[in-house]
Amino acid sequence: MIRPLSWLATLAVSLLALSAAAWSSDPQSPQDVKTGLHILASVYGDMDRKLGAGQYDRLPHENQEFQEGSGALRDAVAHDPPAFRQGVESVLQETLRAAQGVADSSKSHDKAQVSAALVALAGSLRKLNALFPEALRAEPGTVAPPHP
Repeated sequence: MIRPLSWLATLAVSLLALSAAAWSSDPQSPQDVKTGLHILASVYGDMDRKLGAGQYDRLPHENQEFQEGSGALRDAVAHDPPAFRQGVESVLQETLRAAQGVADSSKSHDKAQVSAALVALAGSLRKLNALFPEALRAEPGTVAPPHP
């Protein structure tokens, strides 16, 4: 059963995200937004590679990098209108919880459980991407890590 207040809060957040997406075609710092989204997509790719290699114990470290990398996106939208920033922050928080879910599930060393958490993270990243113009987006796992 859905609680009325819970339903209203979900609806309000969804409408905020949708309205933000409708007028977000020109963020004030598009290159910074692109960089922030690419950082998150790259760390997602690292998580996926760690899972493929069975390196479950490395996933909490990747989550830490994901959490830290989110600061780049926050900084990128810092000068955008408050309603847009709030919409981005709401979806970003959801994404950060999903990344934490990957780290938490990694303790089980259960490939299916960690894979499901990664799928949830990818979905959340796509939702975050949808708030920005297509040219700025980074599909989860498609961004190669930087070479030193």
